[in-house]
Amino acid sequence: MKTNKISYSLGIIPKFMVVFLLFNGILFSCNNSEKKQDAVNIDHPIVGKWIKVGHTGNTSFNFKKNGLVEGDFGNDNSIDVVAEYEIKNDTIKFVDKKGQACEGYGLYKIDQTDNYVSFDLIEDNCAGRIKTTLGFWVRPNFEDTLSKLNTQIENSSQLELLLNRGRVFLAIGKSVQAKQDFDSFISQDSTNARVYINRAGTRFPHDMKGAVLDCNKSIELNPKNKNAYFLRGLAKYELGEKEQACEDFEKAIELGFSILRIAEQKRCENFWVKTE
Repeated sequence: MKTNKISYSLGIIPKFMVVFLLFNGILFSCNNSEKKQDAVNIDHPIVGKWIKVGHTGNTSFNFKKNGLVEGDFGNDNSIDVVAEYEIKNDTIKFVDKKGQACEGYGLYKIDQTDNYVSFDLIEDNCAGRIKTTLGFWVRPNFEDTLSKLNTQIENSSQLELLLNRGRVFLAIGKSVQAKQDFDSFISQDSTNARVYINRAGTRFPHDMKGAVLDCNKSIELNPKNKNAYFLRGLAKYELGEKEQACEDFEKAIELGFSILRIAEQKRCENFWVKTE
């Protein structure tokens, strides 16, 4: 089934879009770009196709060895944007070249396992690229990945397996199943700040109080995680705690989520004016 495409280059983040893309969140090939990259030969596990499912539909990235990544915002085999990418240690840098391109570059932290890859924002001033890139991604054969994890979980007590399966579920838009795995993980290990953020993401948009509690715990364990403040701000805003929400957005901005200064300006202008 063909899905609606995401507008990649627009600057405003819709209310709940980033939540799903954070926990699930370039390109129009041309001969000139391919030729420019002929001398590049990237040998990295990220090479190949990755997909994720959000409430706007499917998205795919295809990382090529020639240093280009192609983004398909409907996963319908049409290339919507092309970017150059460069990997250094655990960071990846995107520079858009063709299609629905953003100005400047985007810098993200990579977390990759045998089951998924995720991108966490370090620096980017393009909301469209942020909302497209953030979150968990899986290979197109994710059903095989889930089958393998199911078998491993049945035969092992390793908590990491539950975490991996939960994040695969996030990538394919199955929040209920993801939350069940995160619940099981947290019942046995309550010290992982990132898992609380993962679980908070599964609570949107129906359990805002639960999302706040998960973010509180994440912040208690890691006071410098910008995603926890951002999510808590979204949840508090929906609960009517608008001033406290804007304080959380301000803290997320301070910790590096700078695009929120634009994205949340309209909702927070009165509260932010009071503190400037």
